[in-house]
Amino acid sequence: MKKINVYKIKPGMILGQDVVNREGRLLFLKNLALTKKEIRTLKMWGIPEITIQSDPQKEIQGPTDAKPPDNKRTREFLDNWFEKNDIQNPVIETVYDLCLNRFQNNQFEISSFFGKKDDTIVQSFLNKIKPIKNMHLLLDDKLKLPALPTIFSEISEAIKNPKCSGKDIAAIVSKDPSLSATLLKIVNSAYYGLSEKVESLQYAAMALGTRQVSSLALGITVIDYFKGISDQRINMQSFWRHSVACGIAAKTFATHIKGVVSERVFIGGLLHDIGRLIFLNYYPVEFNALYHQAQKLGLFLYEVEPKYLGITHAHFGSLLAKTWNFSDNISRLIHHHHDNFKTQPPQEVAIVSVSNWLVTAIGIGSSGETGLPALNMNAWNALGITQSALESIIKQIDRQIVETVKFFYE
Repeated sequence: MKKINVYKIKPGMILGQDVVNREGRLLFLKNLALTKKEIRTLKMWGIPEITIQSDPQKEIQGPTDAKPPDNKRTREFLDNWFEKNDIQNPVIETVYDLCLNRFQNNQFEISSFFGKKDDTIVQSFLNKIKPIKNMHLLLDDKLKLPALPTIFSEISEAIKNPKCSGKDIAAIVSKDPSLSATLLKIVNSAYYGLSEKVESLQYAAMALGTRQVSSLALGITVIDYFKGISDQRINMQSFWRHSVACGIAAKTFATHIKGVVSERVFIGGLLHDIGRLIFLNYYPVEFNALYHQAQKLGLFLYEVEPKYLGITHAHFGSLLAKTWNFSDNISRLIHHHHDNFKTQPPQEVAIVSVSNWLVTAIGIGSSGETGLPALNMNAWNALGITQSALESIIKQIDRQIVETVKFFYE
């Protein structure tokens, strides 16, 4: 018997143990000879790995078992990219090897967060910048922070009601034709892979669940709110690719962990960097200088933010979430996504933290950081997920991100 990643299964392999999904539903019995149909089903259910019967005489080998070819420049870049991580750690080594493969297939995205700028002006400004002491005034509306659309508040209030139904959510979302159309596109995309086309919001809520449809609607509303930020200073498409991928990664991790509310970690992952957009929107010059200072000192943006802005984007984002009446649980996910955990954190907090690290590590979009921090192993261990499941999870993210981000942002 041996465990094998679901993406390395070959037709003809024999199951060594029964396969059940997260809810305990039996999918396949042991001793079954797998065909392409069963393999597709395993991937559809998000099963990361299975146990197969080992037979040295029939061991199937192929090019997928070999490490992809790489060149010196790729290795040098990745060695520098992972410099704060222990490559000898099996989890880090797995992600590192997956990155080699992503480079080979042009899947590793290296994009500029900021647009063109006058470095001379920036450098001269660095010596003059003073810490901003009134950042919290934004939350008091004294700097006229706009409110989210009324429909956002209506959805937020509705889902707090235990008697809220799919019909109720459909009625609220239907008030906004653009939101309705976008939500239905996402529901019918590869992100969910439903067998039948969903043509009504009420049916969408029945098929996916009221909370899941509500989470999608809230996420779309918040992203629409920030579409007015100029692309001249920040690469917004890259930013939202990172954010949506983080939400998808969090939701994917959640499917493998019992007791986790997948809709909540999806929203936490999607909005984890929302505070950074506020900084950019209200203090673009200061943030631009902060960005260059972080590069100059070899620090991460979240390490420099308190000195110049008085607060990190993670902390500010969590306060903003409370102002917008998100639950304390979601606010906590945003607040702690950069924490250096000394002990194992709560699983949902760990999921968003690890998802942010993983999406950054494998090069999907950009949050603005120009380096990769160390993976917090207390957060990783809190997930209780095996390293062999990583490849499956990353492939699930890749499969869903291309189409999903298009509907959320573009």
